[in-house]
Amino acid sequence: QIKIVMKPTIGRTVVYHTTEEDQSFFRRIGNSQEHLPATIVAVWGDSEDSCVNLKVIGDGPNDLWVTSRQQGNEPGQWSWPEIKK
Repeated sequence: QIKIVMKPTIGRTVVYHTTEEDQSFFRRIGNSQEHLPATIVAVWGDSEDSCVNLKVIGDGPNDLWVTSRQQGNEPGQWSWPEIKK
């Protein structure tokens, strides 16, 4: 089996796993969700484990900027979008 290693780069769309604080922010201005799309706006390093800054896209007029986030599936982390066949 071939393992594909994806490195985060500026401009890539990822899935951000919101924290309770993030969800509270989005509830005040519209719709709150556990998982939201985000765009990578800065990368700290050159590996697949590099931290990134994200512009989180809310379902409404406001977005959220989060900094120094690691890849993973826990609240406050990001992951690559699921590829469905």
